[in-house]
Amino acid sequence: MSHEKLALELADFWFPAIANETWAERLRILDEVHGQLYQDLETAEEYEQVSASFVAALIDRLGSPPVTDPAQAEVYAGSAEERHWGAAMVWQFGERQEAGEATPARDERRRWPRRMVNMLTEMWVQGHPARCRLVDISRFGARVMPLRYQPRLPPGTAIRVAIPDSGVRDGVVVFSSPRGVGLQFANAAA
Repeated sequence: MSHEKLALELADFWFPAIANETWAERLRILDEVHGQLYQDLETAEEYEQVSASFVAALIDRLGSPPVTDPAQAEVYAGSAEERHWGAAMVWQFGERQEAGEATPARDERRRWPRRMVNMLTEMWVQGHPARCRLVDISRFGARVMPLRYQPRLPPGTAIRVAIPDSGVRDGVVVFSSPRGVGLQFANAAA
């Protein structure tokens, strides 16, 4: 059976179970399904293909509503469709401006500006690898969004992240929220 066909069959099966649930409950159910898929599929690559296509199909069956909730953003971030994970990123970074909060003062205080990058990569927490999306990067740090549910990482947690075209960087967690994990790189040159 093809990965796409399996993903569509899973979406058909699980849609009735999540259709009338909150986004937080949908996320909880999907975490359980993803855990089982990870055990059942032979390789991590198969898991990533089926998992992301399954999430995309479920979001489409739900009508692809605009992102309005942190749990919904986490679900959307795991989709194979750029329009879904892009909507999660737009919500994540646009929410403050839409709420009327001023953010330029914070940006102006940064010594090194952050650059939006939006790249799939890998991170390691306590030696365990996890796929993630590199959202932004600066000379001293980065923000990543895990593609699978991760327990909230407390500040000070050591983490490694693969930076495309730059190698692997060590860092520590500065903050962790539904919007991603903020890292400060170790040994950044001033």
